[in-house]
Amino acid sequence: MNNNRFESNQRYFTICVYTIIVVAVSCVIFRVVFHLGDTIDLIKNFMSNIASFLVGILISFIVSPFVNYIHDRILIKRLHIKNKKTTKILSILFAYIIVLGFIGICLVYVIPQLIASITDLSANIPAMYVAFSSWLRNLAYDWEFINNDIVNDVIDNLSPKIMEFSTNLVSQIIPWLYSASVAVVKWFITIIIAIVVSIYLLSDKKIIFHTIRRILYAIFSKSMADKLIDIAKNCNQIFTGYIIAKAIDSLIIGILCCFVMNLLSLPYSVLISVIVGITNMIPYFGPYIGAMPGIFILAVMDLRFGLIFAIMILAIQQFDGLILGPRLLGDSMGLRPILILFAITFGGAYFGVAGMFLGVPVIAVVQYLCDLWIEHRLREKNIVVKKLKEDSPNDHSRNIFVLLNNRLAQHSHMTNDVKNADKVNQESKEDGKTDDKNADKMNQESKEDSKTDDKNTDKVNQENKEDGDFDEKNKD
Repeated sequence: MNNNRFESNQRYFTICVYTIIVVAVSCVIFRVVFHLGDTIDLIKNFMSNIASFLVGILISFIVSPFVNYIHDRILIKRLHIKNKKTTKILSILFAYIIVLGFIGICLVYVIPQLIASITDLSANIPAMYVAFSSWLRNLAYDWEFINNDIVNDVIDNLSPKIMEFSTNLVSQIIPWLYSASVAVVKWFITIIIAIVVSIYLLSDKKIIFHTIRRILYAIFSKSMADKLIDIAKNCNQIFTGYIIAKAIDSLIIGILCCFVMNLLSLPYSVLISVIVGITNMIPYFGPYIGAMPGIFILAVMDLRFGLIFAIMILAIQQFDGLILGPRLLGDSMGLRPILILFAITFGGAYFGVAGMFLGVPVIAVVQYLCDLWIEHRLREKNIVVKKLKEDSPNDHSRNIFVLLNNRLAQHSHMTNDVKNADKVNQESKEDGKTDDKNADKMNQESKEDSKTDDKNTDKVNQENKEDGDFDEKNKD
């Protein structure tokens, strides 16, 4: 009986789990690749259904620093309230009163001025078009290389379109307001649900974090769970820190732009300042995107207004880039400009304006995680990679001077080598001539010696012959 009893095997159980995971992932990849359109529609439908929860999570991220500040700095340190439940409720209540009150003031005072500015701008479009066309004609008259016929054709073709656009803008403002109001009502319901979700998230924040910690400690070892918790805290700090700091920076820039425009008596100050403040959330390109509509609108009204506004925006952006931005953001991102440009381009291409806003903090978090993984792998391999020293401008000029000296020295060495080679070749030629002369001399001496030997041989032969003749005579 005991032989037929089922016995668990940890090894085969692990193999089965991995097999199920691989099959499930393969099915998901097959579904995504071969049914891409259906998958995108499914994702969009899913995201629209949980939009309230996603917005609630985002609101809780934004309101959480205010809640922490009111709870720690005001209620506990200043007011010395000891009851934890009371401090939690009051901190959440005061934080939402501050945030929603600020949004309500903006809606009450800014929205009517925006509507008035848009209405006034639509009414002034024909006059602005006349001024712009006369400016083009004067420009073509002053500059002879510009063809007047082309300018007149452009103006004549644009005239009915501009008039139609201005009349349609006024006539269609009521349907647009109706559709906008319907969308606002839908978004209002979504925002109400999101606010309720964010309140519950902030209220149960400690319980949620405690549950996540328990899950992590149950799955991973204690050291690994501690590392994951620290990584999650740092990622949260990078993401929320950038969003809050950039929002405060854009708010200050928008208010400063409106104040300076009113001080310089420039029209449409509220409308243009709202555009500048919103687009300032986009790094690098945002200030230019926000400045172009304002420059165009004001330049069409009066060229001096456009020039003054362009100089004003340039000064404000210098203040933002050199003073305000570093104080608010600091070096918390640690991103190189090429990565920021990639985040803006990629996020804007695939996720629109929201992608341009959130692309930078997302890339910052990804870079932080990649740096942690790289450092971990280098520590395992016991490798230390030294940082390259960045050269200053003086070092760069000095390096160029040293490079020129090295090139000159190499050129002089090459010249000397050529001269030495020529000298050696000349000496070798002279040695060759001397050797040829010595060889000729030796050949001459050898010839003379051979002649002497021949003479001696002939003489010996003559003497031998005479001795032979003398012996023959004696015999006779």
